[in-house]
Amino acid sequence: MQTTKSFLACLFVCAQCLFANAQSDTAIATEKALFFADSLVKANFYQNWQAYAALSCQSAINYYGGKEGFKEHLVLCYYRNEPKQEEKPESLRMVHLMNDVDQWQCVIEKVRRTWIDDKRATMISYLVGQSLDNGQTWKFVDVSHNSMENLSHVMPAIFGTLPVPLSKRTFDDEVVQQEETPAPATVKKKAPQKKRK
Repeated sequence: MQTTKSFLACLFVCAQCLFANAQSDTAIATEKALFFADSLVKANFYQNWQAYAALSCQSAINYYGGKEGFKEHLVLCYYRNEPKQEEKPESLRMVHLMNDVDQWQCVIEKVRRTWIDDKRATMISYLVGQSLDNGQTWKFVDVSHNSMENLSHVMPAIFGTLPVPLSKRTFDDEVVQQEETPAPATVKKKAPQKKRK
């Protein structure tokens, strides 16, 4: 009986250790993915195309015809959506993180605060990341630089179950307008009271 209790206690401790390691692997992979994604976003913001290419999936570089074709694509995307002088690099947030036997993949949300047609806007797009060394180093594909239809061609190794949301754009004045003009409240009128004699 004592041996069975000792065995179960040992088994419980081992299971807890495995669970703790799995959690720490996820935490480490998340931290590293956000670090590398931040470097990619800053490379784009400051037009450091060599650093941007080094942080991009090789399949994306190949898709655009090699380093020169990829650089031309990046420069075209940059000037199509050039940041305004008062802007800062996009903020990042991990949305999805998955792993398979030999790799990790993630989806990271990018939030850009900018001006469009003299209106304050928020643009949300996504990075898809891949790590082949247990979450230690990451390479990315910027979904905003590609169409969702092309994503499986730009990154053929993407997990089929990795959910990648669609990009979206909102304007501050639309939100404010909705908040300032709420739906009309229904007012119940009291029936007129009869005068008492």
